[in-house]
Amino acid sequence: MAVTAAAPTREHEQPMSWARAVIMAVGFFFLAIMLVGQVPGYFFTISTLAKLTRFEQGFLAAGLLSVGLGVIALEIALLYDPKPIIPWPIFGIIGAGVTAIGAFFIFQVYTGAWHEYLPDAVITTQVVNGANVNTTTYWPAPGQSWLLNPVWFQPQSIDLQMIGLLGLVIGLGMLVIAVLNPAILSGRFVGPTRDYIVRISIAAAVALVAVWLTIYTFAPVVFDPAGVSGVIGNIMLFIALVLALLALVAWLLPVMVAHRQQFMPGNYLHGVVGLFGSIGIPLLILWAAIYPIVYWIHQVDTQQFFVQCAQKTDIPGSCTFTPFTGYVICAIVFSIPFGLLIAGIYFWTTRRNTVVLGGTYGIVWIGLVATLIHQDNPEQLPIGLLVAVGIMLLAFVWTWATQVEFAPTRPEPLGCTGQWLVLGTLLLVYLMGFSLLSIPSFFETEALALFYQPGIGGLHDAFWGLLLMGGFAAFQITLLVRRKTMSNVRKFAMWTLLFAVLFQMVGSIIGFRWDVLFYGVDAMGGGQAWFVAGICFQVVGILAALYAAVQAGSVRWVLIIIVLALIGAAVGIIIYSMPFVYEELVELGFFIAMVGAFAYVAAGPDPDDQYALAPEA
Repeated sequence: MAVTAAAPTREHEQPMSWARAVIMAVGFFFLAIMLVGQVPGYFFTISTLAKLTRFEQGFLAAGLLSVGLGVIALEIALLYDPKPIIPWPIFGIIGAGVTAIGAFFIFQVYTGAWHEYLPDAVITTQVVNGANVNTTTYWPAPGQSWLLNPVWFQPQSIDLQMIGLLGLVIGLGMLVIAVLNPAILSGRFVGPTRDYIVRISIAAAVALVAVWLTIYTFAPVVFDPAGVSGVIGNIMLFIALVLALLALVAWLLPVMVAHRQQFMPGNYLHGVVGLFGSIGIPLLILWAAIYPIVYWIHQVDTQQFFVQCAQKTDIPGSCTFTPFTGYVICAIVFSIPFGLLIAGIYFWTTRRNTVVLGGTYGIVWIGLVATLIHQDNPEQLPIGLLVAVGIMLLAFVWTWATQVEFAPTRPEPLGCTGQWLVLGTLLLVYLMGFSLLSIPSFFETEALALFYQPGIGGLHDAFWGLLLMGGFAAFQITLLVRRKTMSNVRKFAMWTLLFAVLFQMVGSIIGFRWDVLFYGVDAMGGGQAWFVAGICFQVVGILAALYAAVQAGSVRWVLIIIVLALIGAAVGIIIYSMPFVYEELVELGFFIAMVGAFAYVAAGPDPDDQYALAPEA
């Protein structure tokens, strides 16, 4: 009797945990809304503005970014071949050179040696004999507003600062990928080294963003966009962006090498063929030819159906596309990512890692282009970097979840609690993303429902939404990962802490009129009464979590609960002791004090918990 081996189970046929499915769904959701919603809307906006200046800058930024990512994909394909033909130091030297050039561009613009734009026309106003006199200064050629030809590049067609920032990112990427090559190919990088690099990079990126966002929300003058402190803040956010990208690259490259047949064809397809050849080159061609094209269309379009110009003496400098043409451009841009997403769904069961890599490249592209197209405005640059870091963290978590099963996959019904954990986590993540995207005030986007006005007396709804929704989403996804019945003490601690958060939020919304600690209990208002009730629940919840940790014999969790509670109390006391009391920061201290207890409730061990995320030694 012949014995035949059973066919191996393909990846899409293997069981998947609900937690992993939730994270993958979240990644696809945000990828879809950004590619199918935000990107076409941006192209419509820049196509129909009063001038084509933003059109030129946007096409140049997106085109150069696509080419840069394509070059990185080509570097990966060449260096991480089983027998690399080109030595890695060559790519390292090229990456270092590109980084140096980018830094040089930024330095020249920052010091004023160069104008930010090429060509540039700066209008200055002076009062002469009681009348305003306008003077236009042209750069680099005096008396000439265009570059190469009167119908070619008009003022501000080339953003030198953007090119410098892009050079920094692409150059550092090429350098890191080249330096990691020997260790990854030899297998020495996989293990504790990679784990420490990834964890430290992610933790540092999150910490830098949290510090910057908190300071900027409550004291924006600290990071004045027009001063040196603003540059320091931008450097903090840029380091966070680099660290998030480093974590993604350091984790993903060994996986690509281990599964070379699944990833490398997709890497070449998406990076070299897709980004470099199909997106980058066409965008750069359109950037270079758009003004001559507009000039030619204006000559034949006498009714201004496709192109409209504001000044007959300034063509094509005062020309732009009509809304009709803008809708056509928007439809073309929409159809490309929409078709790719449909193709990704079709190939998900047969070429999953190819689809995953395409999604990763897409998320990275969106995050970087969000920074590049807004870096010319000192007030929008840090917000663009902030959004980019958030998108890079999404890229890492989503890519990691597509390759690693991190939760039990045993077949059992979800039940009411499990169904809420799935649906609730999706809802909380959506609200967290909604809060993050409510912070920017970009020229091409409308304000979302959550208000964000940095400074004393401003509305900080988006900040609190990001903080609370993100925290609760992390809490719920951790419970979904464990899928284990909690002890009664932990249940009591969880509900007590949740009521504490609820009461303190209600009290914060009502507001505080008088300082109860100074004027006495008779000065207590409704908001303070709610908040004091929340404090009572908070103390009980923290003590209950501490008791459960002691009963479980977990010294580590006992220290985590106590240390974070003391840190939160210290923050509240320090802020209250300052000459000017910032109520929201005192409230933030109370929320920080509960983080350790919440973390124990979600991930800490019970005495008989064999599925604890961090088992004791």
